[in-house]
Amino acid sequence: MKKTLTALVVIAQGVTQCALAQESQGEIITVIGSPLTQVDAERINTSSNTDADFGDQLEKLTGVSITRNGPVTGLVQYRGLYGDRVGITIDDVDIAGAGPNAMDSPLSHVLPEPGLQAVLYRGIVPVSAGVQTLGGKLDIRADDSALFNLADGLKANFNGALFSPGTGQQYQANGVYRFESVFLTGAFTHQQRDEREAADDIAIPNSAYLRNGAKLRAGYEQGNHQFTASYQALNTNQSGTPALAMDINFIDAAWYRLGYRYQASDNTYFVLNAFGNSNQHAMDNFRQRPVMMDSMARQNDADAIAQGFNTSYVTPLYNGTITLGANVAHKRNNSTISNPNDASFYINNFASTEQDTYSLFSEWEGVRNTVQYQFGARLTQVNADANDVGSNMEMMNDAVASLAISFNGADRDKRFTMLDLAATLETAIGDNAMFFAGVSQKNRAPNYYELYTWLPLAITGGMADGFNYIGNTALKEETARQIEFGTTFSAKNWTISPRFFYQDIENYITGMPSENTSAIMFSNMMSGTVPFQWTNTDAVMKGVDITLHGELLDNLSLDMLASHTHGNRDDIDDALFRIAPERLVTRLQWQTALFASPLSLEATSELVGSQSHVSALQSETATAGYGLLHLSAKWQLTPVFAVCTRISNVTDKYYAAHTAGINRVSDDANIATGEKLPGAGREWQLSLQLAF
Repeated sequence: MKKTLTALVVIAQGVTQCALAQESQGEIITVIGSPLTQVDAERINTSSNTDADFGDQLEKLTGVSITRNGPVTGLVQYRGLYGDRVGITIDDVDIAGAGPNAMDSPLSHVLPEPGLQAVLYRGIVPVSAGVQTLGGKLDIRADDSALFNLADGLKANFNGALFSPGTGQQYQANGVYRFESVFLTGAFTHQQRDEREAADDIAIPNSAYLRNGAKLRAGYEQGNHQFTASYQALNTNQSGTPALAMDINFIDAAWYRLGYRYQASDNTYFVLNAFGNSNQHAMDNFRQRPVMMDSMARQNDADAIAQGFNTSYVTPLYNGTITLGANVAHKRNNSTISNPNDASFYINNFASTEQDTYSLFSEWEGVRNTVQYQFGARLTQVNADANDVGSNMEMMNDAVASLAISFNGADRDKRFTMLDLAATLETAIGDNAMFFAGVSQKNRAPNYYELYTWLPLAITGGMADGFNYIGNTALKEETARQIEFGTTFSAKNWTISPRFFYQDIENYITGMPSENTSAIMFSNMMSGTVPFQWTNTDAVMKGVDITLHGELLDNLSLDMLASHTHGNRDDIDDALFRIAPERLVTRLQWQTALFASPLSLEATSELVGSQSHVSALQSETATAGYGLLHLSAKWQLTPVFAVCTRISNVTDKYYAAHTAGINRVSDDANIATGEKLPGAGREWQLSLQLAF
């Protein structure tokens, strides 16, 4: 279905209250930008995570689920869209992953530090939030302004945690020193685990991981000027990705950011950030899993670099505030496949694929006649290109030679010009309720592997459906037009906020069986399946998510979130692949004391529905629903020392999340190849915190 919106007109309200994220210090409310923008926020808490990349904590945000191919490969799925469609930044840095299957997804770059939180723009994302935010925007960061406002002196904390089963260990150390107009911070993390187990002591294949990282930050303030700098290095050693054809051998990742802020007055300021990142990544199919014969061993060496800057200027205008800004970014990827047992074998998979992004935006927000408005527009151009490719197989395989010649002779210099629009309104309906509605048009340019995969391989950006894919240089950009409305009701200590959304995506990029004879010949020879080719189709996403918060007693609180998303292709009668089913999460928190020391207790119920609306084209199987119970406690023995405990999946329930990957490790005795990877069974965690 192709539709064109001739105007972006809404009758709406924006909700100023965000969902509450709980931590031992109490509730936090984070509002980013316009009061019209409802934002969910969750502290990244090192004492309560169960996933190495903290994806379990992000699932506390409304509408979020994690699509996982391994212990450190979490992909954020928001309202059914995931991968490059969801904009993710870490401290305002846009991470360019080296792995074409998202082994080094943005979440794998999260290193905890004091004050770090994940902030999600709920629903309609303002254009000022970032470039290509078709599927939402998640910002993981620690606020510079909070560090500038600290009292002088040294603050430090240490967290050590043990996990069982799997002999997991996790250590974090953080420190911040503030002196007059300067702050310095440092953070270090170490994470390792032998393996995770499903219920009944069933080992989850290739679930081991090992990571180390460090981060430094500095800031200087002089009058109206603030200067900041950040640098992070994170090394992931051998870690499993059982849903993919290869595992992680290593990922060496580093990023930096330089920031400047000029505060001209209370309502006028200018911000400039320059950033970059570099990733080196090696993956293989023989170090952590068996290979049938030496000739089938494969290693993929990939690297990526990115540089860019973003800037914005905010000032009052017409009873409101206008924001003007620009974004510029450059990304480059390389990938070469080899066989360590055969020096002559090579595939130049991606050769200097480049993507340059140039973007300008303007956004106004204000109040007229008691109605609050926000309107924004962003113009973006993305330029993409790639160098010639090749393989030693060209001399012995006519299909490979034909594919290489065709790719190298094609026009690979591509231009995508995109216009993003977003508008929201809000108004009160009675004394205790607000009504919200918004509309937007957002775009996404095809990424490098969708354009430039020249040889049919299992490269899907983490979709991991088991098929080989080939690129398509004729792809158009995706255009999503979304409408959303909802309400927020508040009474005494209770708040409930339902949101309904409908999104029509024109030129949605997904796979269709290839008609390329050479690609079919090669794929059939290697895997016995017809390859897919990335193709523009159409899709529809629709659903609802609801948040609820209330105080049952002075020291007993209740938080609930519910979500349901339905995703369907519009060109054929088929579901979209790997869409999370309906989900209801309920958290009870009780604040009390034990031996005169504060004690915080939490019980979390997680109910997940079955998913039978699956993609027949991609041979997706249905999954059953399940229910889980998690218990945790934090005992603040002294002002500087605390003990935290957690039992996850208390009943040791065997289950497989629909968003989990398919096992591709062939020697596993308990979980067959092609079977859904199960979730973790009952796990114990003990954590000690020291802060001074």
